[in-house]
Amino acid sequence: MNDKALVDQSELRRQVLWLAVAILLVLLAGCTTASPTRTTDVADASKHMPVAAEFQAFFEENGGLRIFGYPLTEAYLDSDGERLIQYFQRLRLEYDRSQDHILITPLGRWALPEEQAVNPAAEVLLSEGVQQREMQVRDAFLAFFEANGGEDLFGRAISDELEDGGRRAQYFENALLEWQPDAPLDYRVQLGFLGEAHYRQVGAFEDPGRSRPLDSAGVREADISATLRAPILYAGEEQIVYVDVKTPEGQRPVTGVSVELTVFYNDRSETFNLTETDGSGHTYGKLTLTDLRPGQKVRVVVEASAPGGSTIGTISKSFKSWW
Repeated sequence: MNDKALVDQSELRRQVLWLAVAILLVLLAGCTTASPTRTTDVADASKHMPVAAEFQAFFEENGGLRIFGYPLTEAYLDSDGERLIQYFQRLRLEYDRSQDHILITPLGRWALPEEQAVNPAAEVLLSEGVQQREMQVRDAFLAFFEANGGEDLFGRAISDELEDGGRRAQYFENALLEWQPDAPLDYRVQLGFLGEAHYRQVGAFEDPGRSRPLDSAGVREADISATLRAPILYAGEEQIVYVDVKTPEGQRPVTGVSVELTVFYNDRSETFNLTETDGSGHTYGKLTLTDLRPGQKVRVVVEASAPGGSTIGTISKSFKSWW
């Protein structure tokens, strides 16, 4: 083999080596920047409702956002006026004012599917009589359980490890642990969003703050509804679009939302900016469309934005022109 061939082979090996290093760096970067499924971001906490003063120390001492998630509500008194309630994405806290004591609502018992509940067949016979079988916590769930307060926070295990929606999961009296295999290593065990589920189904009807408007600065996602004055627009009529913006949890009106309408017709588009939503989460605006022909289908895209320009919701409506 001549010298030129040796040089060419050496250069080829060097290029292959650099390519392998580059691919490895890309893979490592992906591992370090991947975000876990629905985990919370401490830097974003200032955009959400505050943790009530009665719960603040307990919240911080027991894992903060990693364990509780963001607050979903302000703190409010229950119907008896004896306990202060605050919902978080993953848990619900109660403050017993008469006992000066914080309790965790047993949402795991509320959420556990009936077919997964322990039944008499799961009882074992001991020398002193029949006793319910103790559920076992194992492996990664056990490590997470012991590192984050154990029974004091989550309560006892009330199910074995099971498949729940295609994921490994285990129910505890107060919480649900889930295995997220695609998340970074430290986030593969996460608490299920039982606080959010319970609030949507039950708590929203008990929360006296649900009808109070929420400032758009504290909202990252909203439900948008839009109504057209005329589903069929005849010659000489005005088309008006009415828009309402509410929170997904509890349907609280959101004030101060910027609303933009993009209207598509005649192979063109026009943009209209409405006034910000009022204290009822409501705004409306008139569409002045030029050269609108009869028999046209007009599509209206409604986009709602919080201060700073981040989109918090969109919806699309349509109408026809006729005369």
